[in-house]
Amino acid sequence: MLEYSVAALLPLCLQLLFNRVLFTKYLPLGITIVIMIFAFDGWNQPLPLQIVAVISTIVGFFLGLKIYNKQKRKVK
Repeated sequence: MLEYSVAALLPLCLQLLFNRVLFTKYLPLGITIVIMIFAFDGWNQPLPLQIVAVISTIVGFFLGLKIYNKQKRKVK
């Protein structure tokens, strides 16, 4: 059960952190995917765990876009 909690929260948190720090749209997505695949051995995890991580990454991406758009308005 701990694996599913980490798979649900870690990509979301990474997306939001990198989006807040890097001020870009797609780079945080790429960094998060690379971390999840190579650091956490994503290809060899069970399929349900991979699905949870993908859903969490997608949710994090859309929340990150909201942050990006807010920061974009502040700069102008």
